[in-house]
Amino acid sequence: MLSQPIFDDRSLSESFYKALLERFYDSLHQSTQSLLGECSFGMAPSPTGVKTFFIVAPTVLAGEQLIGIIDTIRDRVAALMGGVGQVAICINPPKDVAQTSPTPGECDRSSDGHPEYMMCKIFPISREESTSD
Repeated sequence: MLSQPIFDDRSLSESFYKALLERFYDSLHQSTQSLLGECSFGMAPSPTGVKTFFIVAPTVLAGEQLIGIIDTIRDRVAALMGGVGQVAICINPPKDVAQTSPTPGECDRSSDGHPEYMMCKIFPISREESTSD
């Protein structure tokens, strides 16, 4: 009789991604860590199937600062996250910054941000970057 697995696929994936994000965070300079402490992270395929690492900043200023150090971020992603083909720096302003008047047919949203005001800039990771470490 086969033993039951300790983790299901979802909890194993969550543990893996948590450890991966911690390693990514720990590999960066303290000022970058401080900036990333305000952000949210995620991974998803693009519409064309390219695995994308998303960093969602709460303000335009934080997003601009991340774009200013994108080469460092791409280098760390390439070294630690094999198979990830691009980094997306996104900005999702808080509700109190964006307009709050609802439009007809508007969907219920989370209280944290305004998805209709979210913007992203995509930065591809070249093959040279992914093989440099």
